[in-house]
Amino acid sequence: MEKKERRTWWVTFISTILILGAFAVAALILSNIGVRVYQNVVLANDNNFELRTSLNYVATKVRQNETYDSVTMFEKDGVEVLALGYMSEDMKYETLIYYYNGYLCEHLRDEGADFELNYGFEMIEIAGYTMELNENTLTLTAENNAGETENLILTLRTGR
Repeated sequence: MEKKERRTWWVTFISTILILGAFAVAALILSNIGVRVYQNVVLANDNNFELRTSLNYVATKVRQNETYDSVTMFEKDGVEVLALGYMSEDMKYETLIYYYNGYLCEHLRDEGADFELNYGFEMIEIAGYTMELNENTLTLTAENNAGETENLILTLRTGR
């Protein structure tokens, strides 16, 4: 009788260990899946942030500074530069926005003053950014590190 009780105890002990082991393995698998899902969500949010923020930033700057004939574009050392002019008391200023060395940059200067591309403040790190100014529209295209692109077309209210 004692052997039977001892055998029953071993079977119960081994069954308990197997069940706990299966539970531990399942918990590790689910934790690993959860971590990967979380990393994908964070990466997607970062990529979306790069695109949307860069486009909305430029759109907001254009809307804040838009007056008649204040939105122009020119090229400096092969880089497209968006110039947003405005008047403050007796001085005319320009906010220059351009894509340089992987960053969307901004530079404030007196209108017509000389500047170098590396003078600008690096605003947003992004894989690619283009700007195209047509008759009354400004087309912005941003590209993130995942290769996704997003476009924004602004209609200039005041004309050029």
